[in-house]
Amino acid sequence: MPSTEREESLKAKTAKGFLWGGLSNGLQQIFALAFGIVLGRILMPEDMGIVGILTIFSAIAAALTESGFVSALSIKRDITHKDYNAVFWCSITVGAALYATLFLLSPLISRFFEIPALTTLARVAFLNFLISSFGVSHSAYLNRNLLIRERGIATMLAVVIGGVSGVLAALFGLGYWSLIVQNLTYCLIVNASFAYFSAFRPTFRIDLRPIKPLLQYSSKLLITNVFININNNFLTTILGKFFPTATVGHYNQANKWNLMGQTLILSISNNLIQPLMTEVAQGDDARRIRVFRKVLSLISFITFPMMFGLALISHDFIVLTIGAKWATSAAYLKVVAFGGAFAVVSNAFSNYTLSRGNSTVYMWNIISFGLLQVALFFMLKDVKLLYLLGAYTVLNMIWLNTWYIICKDSLNYSFSFLFKDVYLYAATALISFIGTALWIDSLAEPYIRLFMSLLSMGGIYLALCFFHSRSMFLEIKDFFLKKM
Repeated sequence: MPSTEREESLKAKTAKGFLWGGLSNGLQQIFALAFGIVLGRILMPEDMGIVGILTIFSAIAAALTESGFVSALSIKRDITHKDYNAVFWCSITVGAALYATLFLLSPLISRFFEIPALTTLARVAFLNFLISSFGVSHSAYLNRNLLIRERGIATMLAVVIGGVSGVLAALFGLGYWSLIVQNLTYCLIVNASFAYFSAFRPTFRIDLRPIKPLLQYSSKLLITNVFININNNFLTTILGKFFPTATVGHYNQANKWNLMGQTLILSISNNLIQPLMTEVAQGDDARRIRVFRKVLSLISFITFPMMFGLALISHDFIVLTIGAKWATSAAYLKVVAFGGAFAVVSNAFSNYTLSRGNSTVYMWNIISFGLLQVALFFMLKDVKLLYLLGAYTVLNMIWLNTWYIICKDSLNYSFSFLFKDVYLYAATALISFIGTALWIDSLAEPYIRLFMSLLSMGGIYLALCFFHSRSMFLEIKDFFLKKM
């Protein structure tokens, strides 16, 4: 096949992949929202709390099992069956060893958190990363061959079947076990589907020698992924030692909606701006800074009103969807959503850092952020959780500037650019938030209050953006219209 035809074929495959990836992500968010609402109405905060305590163990074990192999296999120049087969058996071996270790340590985990039920619960819950170890090579095959449609179908099936299984278990009164049923069903379905769609088939001719060159690339990614999981799950787990299980459940519920909001924004922005990010990496200096500013402005324009808006409607949203028993979660969500906005914007800088090949800088920045989170918790663990979450939000705001400092020289990106591309939109969203919050509680009907909150904040935000950044506002509007 001529090179031009191959390029066109790759472009068509990539475009099709973006379409399916965007559609799949959107549908997954909708189903996750629906199942989250149903389970929230059935289960109690204690149920979500006791399962949330175990999340960090499963997440770290899953990262160790995957070991960065999916990414390493995806970029390897010449790949053979031996590479996939070596990763398959290595992942299973690591997964089995970790499961055996955590199986034996489960009584100690239970004793540490002073919750006897955790022993049996942990031994069942930890099966999820053991199951996932069987799908690492198949997942890498789908990634490498741009089988995004097949991956989307597999994930969608797993979300739906897992969600239905969890809801049925909850309706039968299984309590926190319904969340375990949901997670394990998801893992079984998604990994079985990956294997079905993948052309790779493992053999018993085990040769682990191809693992060594893969580790040269994946080792930093492994360390980074472990710390990302620690950063995301540390607070949920450690709260179980110092706070009641119900408090852990309330925080876990709030953080779930916060992360869901972040994921929704990232799925939207990544599909819209991915072609622009390629230009950032490849263009000359003048073009690079111009395109990066456009990317960052677009992300900020979307992120701050959505996440601050989530904070604004947190009480009505939580109470109307999952019930008044979760009202405490709404107070937590109001705080963490602000920090979540800055985490999303920081993602643009971290992606740029990776695109420049600065994986070591990226890794140490993630590690430093994680260590600061741990230190901050032990400094403030005796205060109210709301104040602790406020401190974490401030840390997220500060850490955006850390990413800026890392990137500013290679980008020739001044602080005035950061102010115009990020902080101006954040300030505009905050003014819109305050301008609505001052009067919205005068409306007694919660459904009307929720609707008017979004309408008022959105209207004020768009009007102010049109006033202070008219050219960028019109450019973003045209960009959205073209994409739609």
